[in-house]
This record gives sequence, structure tokens and C-alpha cells, in this order.
Amino acid sequence: MSQLNSIYTIFVSNLLISLPFLLLGIVVSSVLLVFIDEHQLVAKLPRTRILAVIIGSSLGFLLPLGQYGNLPIVRRLLLQGVPIPLCISFLVASPTVNPFVINNSWQVLGDHPRLVFLRILGAWLIGIVVGLVFSAYPEKSVIIDESSSVLKSRSSLVHSGTILAASEEFQPFHRAGNLIYEYQGNIRNSGNIWQQLSLFVENIIKEFIELGSILTVGVAISTTCQFFLPQAQLFQWGENPLNQILVMVVFGLLLSLNSLGSAYFLTPVLSSVLYGSALVFLLLNSLFNIASLILLLGIMRSKFASYIFILTAQLILVLGLVLNFYIS
Repeated sequence: MSQLNSIYTIFVSNLLISLPFLLLGIVVSSVLLVFIDEHQLVAKLPRTRILAVIIGSSLGFLLPLGQYGNLPIVRRLLLQGVPIPLCISFLVASPTVNPFVINNSWQVLGDHPRLVFLRILGAWLIGIVVGLVFSAYPEKSVIIDESSSVLKSRSSLVHSGTILAASEEFQPFHRAGNLIYEYQGNIRNSGNIWQQLSLFVENIIKEFIELGSILTVGVAISTTCQFFLPQAQLFQWGENPLNQILVMVVFGLLLSLNSLGSAYFLTPVLSSVLYGSALVFLLLNSLFNIASLILLLGIMRSKFASYIFILTAQLILVLGLVLNFYIS
């Protein structure tokens, strides 16, 4: 019973830390849906690949919502036709490249300024590289609306939401499953603020139920792994540079921490690990742990999500190996 109580306490604390960021991301997603004209938004964004990925990797300064809050925003941006390179670079870089994480890293890891610099620069560059790789991916797929026989386009990279049943009554937005994904009516220009607010609140509720339930499952799995993970034994095993990186990969994937909490976890052991190993943990845990991976799979197609994870993890590992064997 004491173990169950400990697991429950860790689970609740991790969930309470994660859900507010997810909710903030859903609020921003709903603002983009109801109050922002996607055609004007897309028209103002750069179409050139280099400029798009640079802006995407730097967008975390404007939307500092972490690894959970940026996922609903990325889904909304993809559905509204924002270029894929910009969305993917924002997804990869924003959990680390934002003012809150930079300030936290400096306060917690201030005695190791090189590590702080490498964390921010590494995340920014990896976001650019991953965004450039996915710039060759097709932007949209064309679908036919059976009711109106009109050709429409929407992203084929994201799920449309499957937890709640689709509404049968007329809606001023196109729906797929329970996700409102494309503007249909003239709500934004109608001047009816109450109808806009109603749609805004409705979308927040639906997305929070959908994504919050997925995140809860992910946090539960991550908490169980975190409780039974033999941390001391793994640290003892990581005596050489390669084993040390592998240990940090395990910690990065299994510990349910966020971009702010990962620095605090690393501080007590920083004197006994190489910079490359520490950087692997900071970058990987800030972007991909079990909870965020499950949420990513709930939002994006499994094939596309797997590509993002594999490519990003490979770049992080290469950076860690270079630091451990040639610089540290």
C-alpha cells in the first residue's frame, strides 16, 4: 500500500504539472481556429524553407508552452495550412528555446554556462535540421466533401480526433471525428461575438477531453516506470562515455519531467557525468518522454510521428557522442 500511495502521489504531481501547459496550448489552438483567419496567417508566413525553419525554431519565444502545450498548436497550424518545415521546427525546438527554459537553465545550471549554451543552441539547430528534412513532405492531401461535392484540402499528417462521436447537427466548421479542423461559415466576419465565444469554449472543452485523456495515460505509464527504475544501479553502470549516454537516454525517455524539471534532476549528478551525456538527457527529456510520445502519437499519424522521433533522437545522440569523445 505504501508503494501504491507513492506511485499515486508522483502521478498526481506529474499530472498537475503537465495539464496546465496542455490547457494553455489548447487555448492558443482555439484562438487560432476561431479568431485568426488561416488564409491571412498562411499568406504572411514565409514559404522559403530556410526562413521557415529559422522562424519555426525561434517561435518558442512567442509561444513558450513547453513539450505538451506546443502539440495542439502544431496540430492546429498543420490543419490551417502552415508550412510543414515551420511546424516541425517549432515542435522540436520550442520546448527548449523559450525564455522560461533559458532563464531556468541559467539559474539551475549557471555554474556550467557551456552546458546551458549547448542546450539552447543544440535544440535550435536540431529544430532547423529536422524541419529542413521534412520540407520535402507533401503539404496537404485533397479530400472530397460528399455533402457538397467540393474539393477541400487538409493535412494528412494529423489525426482528426476519435474519442468523441461526431456531432450530427449542422456546425459552422468542418469536422472530422471530434476535431474542428477547417473554417466553413462566415463566423469571423459576422460580428456575432457570442457565437464566436461559444465555438471558442466548445473547442477548448473537446480538445482538452481528447488530449487530456491521452496525456493522463502517458503520465500514468511514465510514473510507473519512474517509480520502479533502478536509478542508482544505472548510474553505476554508466562508467564509460558510451554507457553514460545510454543511461541518460533511458532516463530521458522514462522520467516524466518537463523542460524546467529536467535541469533540477540533473544538478546532483552533474559532477559525475560528461557534458555530452548531460546534454543528451536535457534535450531528449525536454522533447520526448513517454507521456509526450504518447500524446504525439495521439495527434499525428504514427508513421510521421515515428520519423520525427527517430530523426531527432539520432541527431541528439550524435551531438552527445561528439561531445563525449572529442570535446569533453
